[in-house]
Amino acid sequence: MGVLWSIYILFVYLPILAGGIKLRQTLGYSVVSDRYVYDMLVGFSGDGVTVPVTSLLPRVLPHPDLSFVFDADEARILAARPEHTPNFVRMEKKLYSETAERFGLEKISTDDPPAVVWSRLFKEIGSALDGAS
Repeated sequence: MGVLWSIYILFVYLPILAGGIKLRQTLGYSVVSDRYVYDMLVGFSGDGVTVPVTSLLPRVLPHPDLSFVFDADEARILAARPEHTPNFVRMEKKLYSETAERFGLEKISTDDPPAVVWSRLFKEIGSALDGAS
């Protein structure tokens, strides 16, 4: 199964994603990318699927100017997502932490009040945009 996913990622997903990002950058646009690549990696790991090409991702994807992952308290996640079990939440937190470390994503704790978290994000985004000008 991992080999089939590798073929899909290598020949369909990555060319569309990386090509789209490079094209937009070439045309002078700012590129904001969501977490889908990281969700995919965590999903494969959580399902126990080994996808050989995931080690290529850091080399073939354009590197972001700013990247981060939110880290929330387990109890808060369970309150917001009652369909998940505590074991599932712990596993996901562990996998996202490992993914953040592997790809150099900054972990941002959401334990602070939302205004503090948003202020920090806006400051970091502003600094990244100022540095790109």
